[in-house]
Amino acid sequence: MSAIARGEGRGTSAIDTTMRVLGIDPGTVTTGWGVVEERGTRLIRVTSGVVRARGSLAERLAQIFGEIEAVVVQAAPLVLSLEKNFVAANVQSAFRLGEARGAVLTAAARAGIAIAEYSPAEIKLAVAGSGRATKEQIQTMVRRLLGVRTPLAHDEADALGAAICHLHHRRFVERMAQPTVLALSRARRRAGRRWTSLRVVPSK
Repeated sequence: MSAIARGEGRGTSAIDTTMRVLGIDPGTVTTGWGVVEERGTRLIRVTSGVVRARGSLAERLAQIFGEIEAVVVQAAPLVLSLEKNFVAANVQSAFRLGEARGAVLTAAARAGIAIAEYSPAEIKLAVAGSGRATKEQIQTMVRRLLGVRTPLAHDEADALGAAICHLHHRRFVERMAQPTVLALSRARRRAGRRWTSLRVVPSK
């Protein structure tokens, strides 16, 4: 039975959806997940939770896949957002993380939703304003940005942070695509080219 079906997820679903994103913090033992919806200028937590996998590696990966697939089906996000893969100091840890990511990505691919990846520093910067923010700072800022009063597990907060990062990135891209911004950007580039093309004649 899925996390949502068991009632482990928090929050309620809404019909009026502007953009809904599923954030994931993958791990072969604990995988955090969280669905965030953008409504105008507000960010709302729809539901979130943690998959606590048990058993052999294969069994844990199957459980992660099943739980995330259930979340995708029931919460109907448009995008999956998660951290980019990285090379950890512990090679075995990097392998395990890659396997958990594979289970999550497979669930997203089967559902046909878009996938966005961000570096840990990009997610921290989007949520806490610093690429070196601690887990405690991320947890505090996620609760503040989403108006969550109840405590969040670190993995759950990290997953919600990944979703917030994508929504912030989307807003930035949309602002840059506006005609006024595009015109200003092009004017600046033209001015820069004119400036660099000026020939400087040394004084005699």
